Amino acid sequence: MEYDDIIVGGGSSGAVLAARLSEDPERSVLLLEAGPDYTSVEATPDDLRSGRVNSVVNHDWGFVARPLRGREIPYPRGKVTGGSSAVNSAIALRGVPEDYDEWAAMGNPEWAWLKLLPYFRKLEDDRDERGDFHGSSGPLPIHRPDREDVLPEHQAFVDACLASGLPPSRDMNDPDSTGVGIWPRNIIEDVRISTAVAYLHPNRGRLNLTIRGGCLVHRVIVEDGRAVGVEVESGGEVQRVYAKRVTLSAGAIVSPAILVRSGIGPASVLAKLGIPVTKDLPGVGAELIDHCMMGVIAVPKPGIADLSKWTVQAGARYTATGSDERNDMQLIMTGNVDLSDYPDYLAIVGAPIMVSVLAGLQRPKSRGRLKFTSADPNVQPRIDLDYCAEPEDLRRLVDGLRLAWQVANQPQFADIFERIAILTEELMQSDEALEEYVRGTVNTIYHPVATCRMGPDGDTGAVVDQFCRVRGVEGLRVVDASVMPGIPRANTNLTCIMLGERVADWMKQGN
Repeated sequence: MEYDDIIVGGGSSGAVLAARLSEDPERSVLLLEAGPDYTSVEATPDDLRSGRVNSVVNHDWGFVARPLRGREIPYPRGKVTGGSSAVNSAIALRGVPEDYDEWAAMGNPEWAWLKLLPYFRKLEDDRDERGDFHGSSGPLPIHRPDREDVLPEHQAFVDACLASGLPPSRDMNDPDSTGVGIWPRNIIEDVRISTAVAYLHPNRGRLNLTIRGGCLVHRVIVEDGRAVGVEVESGGEVQRVYAKRVTLSAGAIVSPAILVRSGIGPASVLAKLGIPVTKDLPGVGAELIDHCMMGVIAVPKPGIADLSKWTVQAGARYTATGSDERNDMQLIMTGNVDLSDYPDYLAIVGAPIMVSVLAGLQRPKSRGRLKFTSADPNVQPRIDLDYCAEPEDLRRLVDGLRLAWQVANQPQFADIFERIAILTEELMQSDEALEEYVRGTVNTIYHPVATCRMGPDGDTGAVVDQFCRVRGVEGLRVVDASVMPGIPRANTNLTCIMLGERVADWMKQGN
């Protein structure tokens, strides 16, 4: 059987593509997901439906990354229908208009803010905010907890940020907004509304939509310069399945790896791996951008921690001292983190549960890369993040750490924190000590992008054009975070969903 479309990866973009393309009953769509496929909310394990954000432990690719030389950290990515939208903290942020206008200025005019706003509206059902910037009939519900549902540590964070001079922000998806407030989230009645829940579950009855879990795609089959199908492992057997078009939506780590195994990537790398060159594209994996964070760790007072509650409710966006990029930083309140899964932190903090006020860099100048070491589909690339490679990133993180310290020491936390771990007033006075602290503790916010970035003709680093078509290979697209040419000043999940909505329209039109 030949399908009209094969989509590889049922995550934040792939599930959207599958749902939208299969709206045409004459189009046959096959969605392949490497992880399990849970066919209803009721069949979904509790750790995916709600609760702690480290649900990824049981539905994870098992990646390891190097934030900087000499350190390794886990790099979780969701391996399940819904992808990382099924395991994340469900923060529903769009970024700011400048992010997307920058994409347009880089030679991708179809991605200007005013062209994307209709798709952000199309995907959402905002339960709290109305007006020109919001949608009310999309598949993805977005809600902000009422004050009585905000946990004490998160309300203390909001009040402490206000006391530190940050302005209040009711609607963080207003294009002009900044400041502190309760995150908009795609959580309804304590259920995380992943793209599997929002886009796939309502459409599983379509006879032209086939969804298969447990399918590890080895490579794209390319014949005479055109993608004609994929080689996929299912149930221990390697099979081939064919289609008129193939779209990779496996994420910023896995999509580039599939391209390389298909002979699409830097020719020098392919030669070392013994893979025949289908298309020499030096930009595959060459650029990796990610948000990073570190901050103030505290031990909560007895009775504060409740491990059954969501760990993320409140945050702030602000502009770093000396920066000309609006909202280039976040402050992130995380509560009730069980350290039993993190023995190194447990030893340092000296308590089984921690809460944190973290500073997150939203506009990093540093760039990492993927290094491909094997043609084996079970061996994923090495992930070099290279945080703080640019001095300006280190400077802003130190500046953010000082603001996090100021917020954490406001009187609003007097009934929340038993003590602050590791950092002291003396350490806070030393730039050198804080730089060392940042290098030793900086971690990911789980937002890799740009490993197959888009760009115009003549851009030798571009892997896809602005319509997300792979350069030099007909019938092949990449549609996920890897195509972003820059990183939004926001959690990337909503942007990935918007990508799916935007490209689905082009594909339905035959582009």
